[in-house]
Amino acid sequence: MTAENTENERQTRQRLVRVARGLEDADLLVRGAQVVQPATREVFEADVLVAGGRVAALVGAGSGVRAARTVEARRAYLVPGFMDAHVHIESSLLTPARFAEAVLPRGTTAVVAEPHEVVNVLGPRGLRWMLEAGARSGLRVFGSVPSSVPASPFEQGGAELDAAQVTAALRLPGVLGLAELMNYPAVLNLEATAWDVLAAGWGGRMDGHAAGVSGRDLQAYAAAGPHSDHEATTPQEARERLRAGLWLMVREGSAAKNLQALLPVLRERPRRAMLVSDDVSVDELLELGHLDRLLRACVAGGLHPADAVALVTCHPAEYWGLHDLGLVAPGYRADFVLLHDLRGFEVLETFVGGTEAQAGSETPPLPGGGVTLGPSWETATFDVPAHWPVMEVCPDQITTGVGAPGSGDARLVVADRYGRGEHAACWTSGTGLTGGALAISILHDAHNVAVLGGTDTDIRAAGRALEALGGGVVVVSGGEVRASLPLPYAGLMSDRPPREVAAGLAKVTAAARLLGCTLPYPVTTLSFLGLSVIPALKLTPRGLLDVLAWRLLPRETARAEG
Repeated sequence: MTAENTENERQTRQRLVRVARGLEDADLLVRGAQVVQPATREVFEADVLVAGGRVAALVGAGSGVRAARTVEARRAYLVPGFMDAHVHIESSLLTPARFAEAVLPRGTTAVVAEPHEVVNVLGPRGLRWMLEAGARSGLRVFGSVPSSVPASPFEQGGAELDAAQVTAALRLPGVLGLAELMNYPAVLNLEATAWDVLAAGWGGRMDGHAAGVSGRDLQAYAAAGPHSDHEATTPQEARERLRAGLWLMVREGSAAKNLQALLPVLRERPRRAMLVSDDVSVDELLELGHLDRLLRACVAGGLHPADAVALVTCHPAEYWGLHDLGLVAPGYRADFVLLHDLRGFEVLETFVGGTEAQAGSETPPLPGGGVTLGPSWETATFDVPAHWPVMEVCPDQITTGVGAPGSGDARLVVADRYGRGEHAACWTSGTGLTGGALAISILHDAHNVAVLGGTDTDIRAAGRALEALGGGVVVVSGGEVRASLPLPYAGLMSDRPPREVAAGLAKVTAAARLLGCTLPYPVTTLSFLGLSVIPALKLTPRGLLDVLAWRLLPRETARAEG
């Protein structure tokens, strides 16, 4: 902290002392609130005094204190602002300002953004853009530095992030630590490149990502340095991670829904747990909510409201070292939410820094990040090797199953979007698609083009339409575009109002339904079918990957020796 910052902090804190002692008027008085204190599992009536954007004091109701402005709580519940400890803003299809517009009314006041989507497309400038855009969003947007760009040796996106770049990024203002270490096979196999990145993060907070890892391998992974994991899908996996000293991030997003399965563990009240959304689409944010809907599910599932609130306030703040967030208490940032009750978590008002929250209206430009399939796409064919297994798609998970060859019902094509001309195809089951094509430029994590389709003609047409759009989502049938959603920010995000983006996504989903698709969130589910660190089968432009065996399946069957 510079000398100037130290002096400013001194003056701010001394004013808080004067306000707390009644020697100076507050900026804001929230009168007659039912304050929820998750640290002590209490709910008590108090007046809250705010000065300089921080809480100065909690005093007895009706104590006669004065302030420049008064908000009458009328016994509404006052809770700390909600914090999402792990979220990919890009997966909402919204820029940070538009994301803030969707989540601030739901009580979210802070997020730790893991921007490896935009970084995979644009490299370090994608991270800097996310931090700048977040600072203008009206939401407290912190960042973590992507540790796996690309996610594995089997993926190739628009950029690579080496240990030197990670080290430099960790010094950026607003960065809290190293993001999810997804390439766990490289960690376990002591591969030098992965361990160089690990070494860059030692001494700070490091997120984990250990899908399907258990037993001695999980112990080894934890020993390498990660502090958390959000990939537990069963109570057994959750308890095993807690026993290994990892913080448990319980994920409930649009593609992966683990909260109901892990509620028994949360009811045991593990000290080191959080709720995160990871990836949540704009339509679900508007229809169901953000962290508020997770709180509703927790209380309905038997958690005490204060314990549920702790999972999105003081626990994530403690985990990330944000020592002045996560509680409504003297000296803390005045980020809080007024709620109608502690069961429905209906938000009456959201405050950030003691002011009624308002989303930002400006997003910095982000050039680049379009789609280039190359001239070979015009005549490409999409044959699937007869011996390749079928990828079984799960509607509410990002994992996939393995089906017998020949049992599929729709082809998945993944094509390089950065001009390298590679593509591969496999059969899928579980999508319901019977014709036409659904194409996206959102494919975790390299964000190549994915097309779920029928005929070669429709698949080619969908790819070209996506290229002309500059990235986004398109539905094609009979060679004609039936619906589209442009995502001009790196082919991942839109800066249009959330309801407008949701309406565009609804049209795309409806068009996919007409093609027989039965997935609840087809775009979100499709976007994970290329993520090479999630079992069991994933498709990359280089071929079909057996994640558990950690190898690309051969395109040709071995010839018998005579």
